Amino acid sequence: MSFHHLDQFANVPSPITRVPAVGRLLGAVVFALVAATLPPGAWLALLTLGALAVILLVIARIPPGTALARLAWPLGAVVIASIALLVMVPGEPLVRIGFVTISQVGAERFVIVIGRAAVALVPAVLLVSTTTFPELLHALRQLRLPRPVAIALGLGYRLLYLTLDEIERIQRAARSRNAGHGAARRRRLLIALTAATLGRAFGRGERTHRAMLARGFTGDLPLLAETPWTASAVWRLSVLSVLLIGIALLARIAR
Repeated sequence: MSFHHLDQFANVPSPITRVPAVGRLLGAVVFALVAATLPPGAWLALLTLGALAVILLVIARIPPGTALARLAWPLGAVVIASIALLVMVPGEPLVRIGFVTISQVGAERFVIVIGRAAVALVPAVLLVSTTTFPELLHALRQLRLPRPVAIALGLGYRLLYLTLDEIERIQRAARSRNAGHGAARRRRLLIALTAATLGRAFGRGERTHRAMLARGFTGDLPLLAETPWTASAVWRLSVLSVLLIGIALLARIAR
């Protein structure tokens, strides 16, 4: 399994990747907060923020299909969790489907919640697509994330891919031996695969720990290459901050 299937655009030159990771992280958080706190009825501000999100995706050179695919699962979860707004919010009836009545106020709140979520998730997709996991951990460490937590996240992220590789190899070996025909054999095969995967994962974890100690591991994961702060990076973040502040003020004024 590819280790860089999420951050595959981190090495694509763009104005986004030339901003240090901590700046990208802070920008994504502020962008999401502005989107999540837009008041109901601020349609112009929401559309403006959505247009800005699309522009950032284009600047980062992320294909529309990839962005939509990465938005689908979290946005789908928000849609499922918000369906109750259609029928639980009182108001003037808009549509009646059998014994279920959808109110106009409920429909408006449903649309604004989905719009906020879609716009707030775009910077998250942009962040994970253009920032490698070591860079993201380094940015979190700069923002005072405890060092043991950062190390645990980094090692867990890496070992997850190694474990998935082990599972794929075991499955290929089982298929090549024509194993698993019949319900009873499939159950036994599943138990055997689980045991073998856990055994290999523990063994690989121990070997990884010894290898890290042999290479001088002192309790921290150094970043091999860090994007430096430049005047252009500060200027880009400043422009984004001004735009976000302007959109937030526009939402309050237009109420």
